[in-house]
Amino acid sequence: MGELDTVIRCQACRQLHSTVRDRGSPFGPHCTPCWNALLTSCENQQALDEGAAAPPPPAEPRCRHCDTLQDRYETGYHRWVLLEPGMALPWHITPVGHRWVIADDGKAINIGDRPLPVGTLCRIPHALVCPCDDPPDQLAPFFTALWQENERRYRRDNPPTIDDIPTADPAT
Repeated sequence: MGELDTVIRCQACRQLHSTVRDRGSPFGPHCTPCWNALLTSCENQQALDEGAAAPPPPAEPRCRHCDTLQDRYETGYHRWVLLEPGMALPWHITPVGHRWVIADDGKAINIGDRPLPVGTLCRIPHALVCPCDDPPDQLAPFFTALWQENERRYRRDNPPTIDDIPTADPAT
């Protein structure tokens, strides 16, 4: 008996490990490798859900679609998000799911649909108004106008090239 009495089976890999411990509800007992894999999976899913897919430093904080410089912040789950530079809006007019606040430690937190104190400003993710995506649908006209301004800048900074010209006359 002795040492085997203290070894618990991991819920994920079903192996007996000395590193297994109860991780609380709803997770149950997990060994350290399985627990770390689960955390990474959860963090990756949250990053996908929230659009936190920016390149980490030392890469420049540029949008991978329109190549414009953005404000980049680390999230609480160790991913990076690009936020529209110089843009902070009252939380109540910012779309749910796109309300980012910067915590005292400098990390960006998506507050979802939680109400905030009056006067709290939120940052918006660049992805919401990236000119290489479709214009925002069913949002306040302000966001469509911001998308249009970003598109205007994008077209100014990226004029058509000879490669953009059709090689044949269009059918008439």
